[in-house]
Amino acid sequence: MSSIKTVRISEKLLKVVKHRAKIEGVDESTAIRQLISIGAKNYAVDLYRNGKITLKEASELVDVTVREMIDILLDRGVKGNVRIDQQKKAIEYVLKTTSE
Repeated sequence: MSSIKTVRISEKLLKVVKHRAKIEGVDESTAIRQLISIGAKNYAVDLYRNGKITLKEASELVDVTVREMIDILLDRGVKGNVRIDQQKKAIEYVLKTTSE
């Protein structure tokens, strides 16, 4: 689902929009949507990096799969924020459920 929003864009940002539209060969509306998507992904990466959201929450925020979010994070040099005690608990759970 999409909706129409009206926003004011500064001349500096409009310059970026026009540049992307020209380079990518798309109209300005498409360039704006692409740039917002890039910004949203960067926002999710920052939140995840700072431990404010989980991997699943980050993937849901930008509407990608967890696997795709992992790739986005790795591309930006972000490693997982799962603690060793969480990993041990997950392994113990798997071992317990598979042995029953």
